Amino acid sequence: MTTKNAAMSTAGSVALDDLAHDVELLRIVEEQIGRLTSLKNTLRGTLKARLGEAQIGTVNSVPVIRWSSEFRVSVVVGVLRQRYPEVARECEDISQVRKFEVLAAA
Repeated sequence: MTTKNAAMSTAGSVALDDLAHDVELLRIVEEQIGRLTSLKNTLRGTLKARLGEAQIGTVNSVPVIRWSSEFRVSVVVGVLRQRYPEVARECEDISQVRKFEVLAAA
């Protein structure tokens, strides 16, 4: 079987044998991103706690952190559907998306 044939889809799956290294590398990268995200959140929490209500944090009198407030407008879909169900249905946009996930190692 040629490499091209090996990569062809059968029953909704594709052999990735030749990309096994890439799959493993992706697992490692995603694990590191998870750890780094956790560390980032911890560091941000510490800095936000120190800032309190202040907007600017400094190091050696130089501004290094800004934590400012802003307003954001969003639609509460549940309320829209409850109060104006016809309008909510008119505003719906249903589309198919593909979800990419790395499965547990065998």
